[in-house]
Amino acid sequence: MYADDNRNYFYYMGSANNASMPNDGQWTLNPRSTAILDPANSLAYWGVAYYQYVGRNKNVFRDPSAHIVDAWRDVSRSFPTDFYLNSTVGLNGHLVMNGAAPKTTSYAQPQKMIFGQDSAEQKMEGGEDSIGLFPGYTQILTQWIGQPPGTGGIGADYYNGYNFLWEWYRHNGNCDTLWLTGSVDTFHYKDVKIGIDYHYYTDGKDL
Repeated sequence: MYADDNRNYFYYMGSANNASMPNDGQWTLNPRSTAILDPANSLAYWGVAYYQYVGRNKNVFRDPSAHIVDAWRDVSRSFPTDFYLNSTVGLNGHLVMNGAAPKTTSYAQPQKMIFGQDSAEQKMEGGEDSIGLFPGYTQILTQWIGQPPGTGGIGADYYNGYNFLWEWYRHNGNCDTLWLTGSVDTFHYKDVKIGIDYHYYTDGKDL
């Protein structure tokens, strides 16, 4: 519906030739505020752009199976983790490729292109923060899991060692995934060294 009203474009930030996708997790400026952020605010969760199209109900983006999602501890924010639990669907950052604005008709394989999925991170950009096994990586979610404290693992360094793997596979080992066409599938967890085909994030394009 949003795209129908906006010349077949999904929401993006910047210009048509230098576009980016939102990259934060907040609906309001702080837990005391009830004013929904402007979608162009750098703190805004991507769902804010579609707020009017889901009945002004941010709970649409709250997965009851989610326990902890990115509360931005690594940039010294200290809001309660519950503040971010309406931001449990991660957006595919590769909806913008080479700076081109995300037009619905620009994708070659929309039925095999991920729009969003169960995720602890509000925008997924590659092998470090998605379940895709991207070139150059030997496992998935390297930014979040499988690293001891002090080596860059967010779960280990900022969340008392919480295993964020299960925020992607939070449905009995399954990751609910929304395709560009609007259909939903699930990916079942196999192994951190397997993941899923990264081409599902890149419209079939090699990186």
